[in-house]
Amino acid sequence: MSRLINYFKQLKVAEATRFLVIFYVVGITGFLVPFTRNIFEWMIPLSLCVNFFMLFLFHRPYDKKHLFFFSSVVVFSFAVEALGVNTGLVFGEYVYGRSLAVKLFETPILIGFNWLMLTYGVVQLFRVYPLLRKYSIVLGALLMVIFDFVMEPVAMKTGMWSWGFNNVPLQNYWAWFVVAALIIAGFELLKIKTDNKIGGRIFLFQFFFFLILNIFLK
Repeated sequence: MSRLINYFKQLKVAEATRFLVIFYVVGITGFLVPFTRNIFEWMIPLSLCVNFFMLFLFHRPYDKKHLFFFSSVVVFSFAVEALGVNTGLVFGEYVYGRSLAVKLFETPILIGFNWLMLTYGVVQLFRVYPLLRKYSIVLGALLMVIFDFVMEPVAMKTGMWSWGFNNVPLQNYWAWFVVAALIIAGFELLKIKTDNKIGGRIFLFQFFFFLILNIFLK
């Protein structure tokens, strides 16, 4: 175990990036091959955990301010999702399937961590360009909506969630914009650091992962 811990402590960004490239190529292949698709659907929670681990392996600092903020994002986004899935008032009428593992209040526990991971990546991407950072709240929320638009068909095909009448309502995208904007505003107003090249790359890897599956997954 100590050797494994030391290995991850010494892992470089380039090595982590290569790992993620292989990880996503294998994932795309696994979903597109009919024989292995069920196995990879079962592994979706593990995939989210691996991405989350890789993201925060490179995050610094781990002080009380950052840990409190990250925990707050997880709790806030989980609460919004739980309210949404149980009332239909936030995103519209939808239910979560079995692909995202353990649920609380009919909501996967992992969903809050996924919101944190995605918004962290978006914030990091916009901080690379000072001009764009001025508009990161609006542009970042818009990018999150585009991500969701690409992801929705794949999520329904792989059993992550389903919508009433199999139709994604416009309300869902407005809600995604508002929730993402609030979280991104928290990053900016509280000056939460994202000096982490992996964050933006994980977001981009996920975006192209869902884009490819959106096009080719039957």
